Amino acid sequence: MSGKEIQVHALQLGEGIDLKGLEREDAFSSSPLAFPTSGEGIAVLFKSGAAVFMAMNPVDEEQLIKNLDGRIINPIDDRETESVRLVVKQADDGLLTPSGEIQIKADDNNRLLLVAEALAMSVAFAYDERRIAAAFDRIDTVAQTLQQRRLPQSPHNELLEQIGEALLIQQRLAARVDLDDKPDVLWDHPELERLWARLVDEYDLPQRGRAISRKLDVIRGTADTLTDLFATRTSHRLEWYIIALIAFEVVLSLYDRILK
Repeated sequence: MSGKEIQVHALQLGEGIDLKGLEREDAFSSSPLAFPTSGEGIAVLFKSGAAVFMAMNPVDEEQLIKNLDGRIINPIDDRETESVRLVVKQADDGLLTPSGEIQIKADDNNRLLLVAEALAMSVAFAYDERRIAAAFDRIDTVAQTLQQRRLPQSPHNELLEQIGEALLIQQRLAARVDLDDKPDVLWDHPELERLWARLVDEYDLPQRGRAISRKLDVIRGTADTLTDLFATRTSHRLEWYIIALIAFEVVLSLYDRILK
């Protein structure tokens, strides 16, 4: 129906959502799991931990999230969110209006699913970007210490946390749909590729993905450098311990000879 407006709200709920056993007869997609809700609402749940709600009020959204209790892996207290208003209009798909709304030709399930895919990836990237920013703050502290020609006093736990953070984010990126791959809906509906291209461009998904990958490389490189530095320091300490033990043994030998 031309002129119809649909409010879309995306949230990153956690590290992931266990969708096994949530299959529904009324679902129009299984991966991601997309199904109608009360009224004209639609919910789309992603294994990556994102949930996208369309034409749903906040109370219904929170109730659905509450129903997912126990299925959200490592829930996030400070959720990443993003909202957009869709306007159904007989014009080119994916056009952005001056007021920030996105135009779609029709509110069919396939178009709505593509919008949900783009928003889910956007909030997931936002979550990773925030975590990486925190990791970079730690790197900055370490870099300042190294600039003063000294190693951090007790960085081992921080180093392990930093490596673990980078690996978790890398795992999340690998688990998501590759930006070079098409969402499943496009294989059956290639006429929607233009809409998907505009959505990807609107949310800067390729650029954000590449930026995250580059920052992960920096984090891993820093962790490797620190590991090498600490290994070198430990090696030097062992060498001094060995020299001290040899010197002590020589002193004892000389002392014994003097006494004799």
